[in-house]
Amino acid sequence: MAAIQNNKEILSIKDSDHKSLIDYKRIAFHALQYWYITVICLGVTLAIAFYNNRYTQRIYPVTASIIIREREETSGAELLYKNALIDQYRNYLNEPYIIKSYPLIQNVVQELNFMVSFYREGYVLTTESYHLLPTDLTVDPAHSHPASYIFKLVDENTFSLGYMGSLESQKFSIGKPIVFDDNTILVAKIPERSFDGYLNVTYQLVINDPFSVASEYVGKLNVGWAEERSGVINLDVNGPTIAKEIDFISGLIRSYQQYDLDKKNQTADRTVKFIKSQLVNISDSLKLFEGQLQQFKRNNRTSTGGKELGVEAQSIYNKVEALEVQKAELMIKDKYYAYLKKYISESKDLDQIILPSSMGISDPVISALVMKIVDLQLEIKLYIDREKSVNPLVTSKLNRLAELKRELVESSESLKSTDKIKMDFLNQQIANAEKQIGYLPLAERQLISIQRNYSLLENLYVFLMQKKSEAEISKASNTSDIIVVNPPMLAGGSITPKVSRNYLYAIIVGLGIPVLIFVLMELFNTRVQSREDIEKITAIPFIGGIGHKKGSLNLEVLKFPKSSISESFRALRSNLVYFTGKNDKAVFLITSSISGEGKTFTSINLASIFSLSGRRTLIVGADMRKPKLFMDFGLSNDVGLSSYLAGIAEFDAVVQKTDYPNLDMVSGGPVPPNPSELLLSKRMVEFMKIVKENYDYVIIDTPPMGIVTDAFAISDYVDHTIFLVRQDHTPKDLLWSAQDHYGSGKVKNISIVFNDIYRSGPGYGYGYGYGYGYGYGYGYGIRSKKGKKNDGDGYYTES
Repeated sequence: MAAIQNNKEILSIKDSDHKSLIDYKRIAFHALQYWYITVICLGVTLAIAFYNNRYTQRIYPVTASIIIREREETSGAELLYKNALIDQYRNYLNEPYIIKSYPLIQNVVQELNFMVSFYREGYVLTTESYHLLPTDLTVDPAHSHPASYIFKLVDENTFSLGYMGSLESQKFSIGKPIVFDDNTILVAKIPERSFDGYLNVTYQLVINDPFSVASEYVGKLNVGWAEERSGVINLDVNGPTIAKEIDFISGLIRSYQQYDLDKKNQTADRTVKFIKSQLVNISDSLKLFEGQLQQFKRNNRTSTGGKELGVEAQSIYNKVEALEVQKAELMIKDKYYAYLKKYISESKDLDQIILPSSMGISDPVISALVMKIVDLQLEIKLYIDREKSVNPLVTSKLNRLAELKRELVESSESLKSTDKIKMDFLNQQIANAEKQIGYLPLAERQLISIQRNYSLLENLYVFLMQKKSEAEISKASNTSDIIVVNPPMLAGGSITPKVSRNYLYAIIVGLGIPVLIFVLMELFNTRVQSREDIEKITAIPFIGGIGHKKGSLNLEVLKFPKSSISESFRALRSNLVYFTGKNDKAVFLITSSISGEGKTFTSINLASIFSLSGRRTLIVGADMRKPKLFMDFGLSNDVGLSSYLAGIAEFDAVVQKTDYPNLDMVSGGPVPPNPSELLLSKRMVEFMKIVKENYDYVIIDTPPMGIVTDAFAISDYVDHTIFLVRQDHTPKDLLWSAQDHYGSGKVKNISIVFNDIYRSGPGYGYGYGYGYGYGYGYGYGIRSKKGKKNDGDGYYTES
């Protein structure tokens, strides 16, 4: 019971390893054995990497940095008028969107003539010849369409054009506009450029769609802040032609600077235009009252009206004049509010609105609302230009813009109402002053009336002229706030292809594929390949191994007693004797999991090796279903074990002498209908008693244990059971079944012999030292001699 319990514990341990049957040593051996697979895989992947690195267009990164000048960094004119016109709102968060806007990039594409590209086919790649030719080719955007042609400089005054794929071409003069395929083209010489090396060289001329080129650059241009709130913007673009990408970023920065300057100048221009419209009406009225004043002075023989007033009249006039100045300022504000309301309701270009500060209005609410409207209008334009489709975000911003416009109108109406109260108060004060004027002499009253009208218009005129001068000075002194920090330059080597990374990936994949193949070979291999497989699956003791045999002859030991196979059986005999402790008499049962694992071969040769040692040996063919043991000895199967067990023949009649001394045989006999019942009969007990009395060693050849139960029926009569496992033949699952029988105690005193070993390498070679004890460090097994093929006769034993 203790032995069975130990077996069950061993079985439990083996079951826990059932799912971990990958032999990493064998995988490593496969890698060494089939090294050429690894070499081929590495060669293929490295060749692919080389091809990719060699023939993939190289892409280079170009970068630049700009900074947006803070408002504190202003010029002298801006300092002089900083509270007036130039206090313009700017939302810095929108600047990257402005730089990357389609209209701005389209201007750059047209300015740099990116509509035209020349390509030259090389030995490896077709590359763009950007600004290399001694000529410049331009097309008329209004009379052109995308196309590809064959271009060639024939001489310094002639070039030819032809269609792609055509051998014919037309010659044209350099410097004269031509129409070719509905494209208006002009080829002009570039001064101081030599034609050497460019004549009769074939180029591919591509006329690009400006929209497509601009869209391409919008997609690949990266614009972002270097650091949050730093004011520094980085511009990055990647492309195959370094000079072209540098020119693009340089042109983009110039366009952005011009855009910024134009935006400032437009503000000044709009302000001047508005002031001029107001000055026209005021100027006519001012001339009218100036004439009346001059006429009055002539009629009253005065040269300077102010000085001819009396002290009281002059005091009243000064008071009224001060009130009129305040009234003039309120009138200007009222005109601006009227302009604002009309502009908001009628104009779509709200980012072009005149700022309140330019008209001397410093109300923070109005200023903030105008700034928000300008900013939001600009954002909406940018989104529409960039998305080219309806965007829910644009709809949301349009709704917000409508709210801001309504708030601006309401705020301006509120301020207008407040100013009306001030105006009424001023008018009341003026009316009171006019009552005092009514008590003055008639001449003084008339002079004050004319002078009041003149002074009011003069004050308005002077105020507007001052604002006009401020706007014009501001425009003249405007400079862009965009400063180049780092000019466009190459930012390191090519970013694609990544040469080192591609080779690294090639090595990883090249090594990974064969490893995967070997691992899959191991995972999908369901048959026993090595001793390690056996020891991983079962706890049944391992007692020896038999090498691969060539041919169909089973009498290997008797015919070739000095062969390596014979030496294997000698080693097995020694190990069995030592393992069982029976040096004089023993009964051995030979079985396996399925047929074809070498039971008959092992039974014959194990019996033969015992007989060669001078011991009386009997081979019993217990496989009564398929008796074939007699064939190898040329004996008869007319009577045999089935005859004795059925009571048809006695013991002496079923034992047959072989041609070899000390070796007798009992064949299976005629096939009975009930072999299992016969093996369980009393006649079997009598048979085993007789053979043990008459023979030293008895070798019983039985059917497979995994197919029928015959081996179990007679296992109680034997001293030791030998379970055969054949390399690359025995299924691992059936070996698990044998382990189940061993663990449950159905089979006792059992050991495993590894049969038909024909492979060399880790897990296949064992040195079987005959004459030494099993499990005491004296190795046993079969291994191939160094440098020789392991083919059966190549096995030898160690002593």
